[in-house]
Amino acid sequence: MADVLNVLILSGHMTREHDNEFRSFRQHNQWLTTVLEDTGRFRVRVVEDPRGLGPEIIDKYDVVIVVFEGRDGYHDKAVGFGAETDAALLKFVHDDGKGIVWFHGSAAQEDDWGYPDEYNVMRGSRLTVDGGLRPRPWGEAQLDTVDPRHPITDGISARWTVTGDDILVGVEILDGAQVLLTTFDDLEAYENAPVWPMPHYPVAIPEEGVAALPGMNTDQPIAWINEYGEGRSFTITIGHDIDTFRRIEFIRMFPRGVEWAATGEVSLNGPDRRGERRFLPWPYYNGEG
Repeated sequence: MADVLNVLILSGHMTREHDNEFRSFRQHNQWLTTVLEDTGRFRVRVVEDPRGLGPEIIDKYDVVIVVFEGRDGYHDKAVGFGAETDAALLKFVHDDGKGIVWFHGSAAQEDDWGYPDEYNVMRGSRLTVDGGLRPRPWGEAQLDTVDPRHPITDGISARWTVTGDDILVGVEILDGAQVLLTTFDDLEAYENAPVWPMPHYPVAIPEEGVAALPGMNTDQPIAWINEYGEGRSFTITIGHDIDTFRRIEFIRMFPRGVEWAATGEVSLNGPDRRGERRFLPWPYYNGEG
């Protein structure tokens, strides 16, 4: 087994969708920690208020995972990390050659929230309401693994599904980023939805109607990677609930994405469930990634 990689989760201040009486962002932190540490490749620590965190802390780690929205509701203006933390994270990736992972809705950053535009450059994407960002109608979503395969997605099913996740589409991918996972955003799903858009989530619908939304009836990115300076960024926008974390494709793909962000290489094969190993509990690695 390769050396253990140190992971820092930047968390706290999530929207009510991820911080309510039925679902806490602390569950996300625990699920992420369990999936990663069970491989034997990672040691995870969590900071629940990263605002003002400087290089004296961040530089101790190999990769940072962002699980932070900085707002209470989707209609609210978010509060960012602050200039000191922004500078530390950009240096951490660009200059120091380390990694950053943008998880689920944490990748969405509007232009007026105070985050530096350099985060978009680092991530290789823009996720803004004005740019067309929106959740697909709720339900089962079919995901497609993009060819040619990257080591992060090697061996993962070509087509798989998640149920009950928040599927964000309308993402603008910038030049140089490589898409790993997509979903087909079909107009029929919107037209047949009992209610869309949901009132809790803002959507900028063009005057021409839903059919004119950016990316409609095309394959939309769900996971992608980007190289930034000496380092790397991995973004995955699924992961709203435990159902996704139990998917074997996610269990295999997510730790590989984190490992690639940290090192630029992938050594993890995914959990082996053959023979006596079929009795192992989720997430099935038992320290043998």
